[in-house]
Amino acid sequence: MIKLIANLMSAFLLSIFVSLYIYMLVSTQVYAAYNQGQTQLLKVGEGESYTTIQGAIDASVKYQQVVIFIKAGVYQEKLFITRNNLALVGESADKTIIQFSELRNNWREKHTNDWGAAVVNINATDIVLANLSIINDYGIKTGDHEHQFAVRGFELSDRIITHNCKIIAGGADTLSLWNKHGRYYHSNCYFEGHTDMVCPRGTALIEHSQFFNQKQSATIWHDGELNPEHKLVVNNSQFDGIPGFWLGRHHYDAQFYLLNSQFSKHMADKPIFKKRYNNKGRERANLYGSRYFFEGNSSENTYPWLESNFRLSDVIPAQAPDLETWVFKGDWSPSTTLNELEVFLKAQANPLLFTAFSHY
Repeated sequence: MIKLIANLMSAFLLSIFVSLYIYMLVSTQVYAAYNQGQTQLLKVGEGESYTTIQGAIDASVKYQQVVIFIKAGVYQEKLFITRNNLALVGESADKTIIQFSELRNNWREKHTNDWGAAVVNINATDIVLANLSIINDYGIKTGDHEHQFAVRGFELSDRIITHNCKIIAGGADTLSLWNKHGRYYHSNCYFEGHTDMVCPRGTALIEHSQFFNQKQSATIWHDGELNPEHKLVVNNSQFDGIPGFWLGRHHYDAQFYLLNSQFSKHMADKPIFKKRYNNKGRERANLYGSRYFFEGNSSENTYPWLESNFRLSDVIPAQAPDLETWVFKGDWSPSTTLNELEVFLKAQANPLLFTAFSHY
């Protein structure tokens, strides 16, 4: 019996060690800069080598750094991304559309996990999605607005960028990047969905984007329970929705910063809140307190809880030279990644037709 217990303990400790090793390996993955010498360009669309995006992704695994350029069109397919250092770039969000109908509950009836429940499924690091529309239209077609992911990130998803994208679902959890240690950057995007439609775990910065909530429920959601430094920061963005839509909520410890943003008259007088349960066994600890910070916002309504209670000037430049550096603690520069990617695209001998990246 003692030997059996010892063997079980050894197996348990080994599993913990392997998990930590995999996480450390991924989180320290060396980022490969976009340049003509090391980056491979693949093209998808009419007249190109690949007619499906997934076919190009599958063929890309032999290269260290890959950009897949996707011509205008509607691509009815799911994507599965398990390789690192990959950029998917369309002509524009209006012209390059990735679309599929999938309800999470339907998927889980035949599968043990969410891998495949989204239109774009990511379990990799250093991924860019740019100039794309990604649409899960199950709820739009059927009227069922339960969970249906447009983009779902898994345990190894880290350093994920969306830029110049429209990310839309007909139900809850439109953009769900759920690595609890993950880092995410979203700029110049349009998000649409229902409950908790943008719901990152870990740390996320969203800038110059628009949110439209189709339900009288929370628009944004955050999980930062594993580290008091994890945060969701929304800067220079716009919130709208049906009359009575809510701003945000959380089930776990969370930290919200709403900066220099606009809130429409349709937003309800309902502060960000922590979800409570009648069954106390489901309650999560609230170790760090209520952390909801606002500065420089504007609204057609006068809600006391929207008033400024934070000064960005206290942390910039005292703690960091800019917002991006402060949010990601200088460990990651998504704006540099986007600049390098755009330079690479513009330098191609055969010009690519794509919407130029926005710079602020």
